[in-house]
Amino acid sequence: MPRHHIEISLPTKPLKNVDTTIAVWSDDEKLGEMRISRGSLDWIPSGAQNPRRITWENLAYLLNDPDRALRALRRADGE
Repeated sequence: MPRHHIEISLPTKPLKNVDTTIAVWSDDEKLGEMRISRGSLDWIPSGAQNPRRITWENLAYLLNDPDRALRALRRADGE
């Protein structure tokens, strides 16, 4: 079973528009970074440059009803 750990970077004092970054690891392999901001959550896979962005509303939709959200994604991809 893989061992997971995270590294969190928090600002030392409250500042406007400062993201919180969480690095996610599985064993010794970095899976990616999650950047949390007021408007959205960004996932940057390890080795990638462009983030995958999701709004808080869409994240709530996905987490509240994952089966429905996955069906909608499959329809959008033409499956």
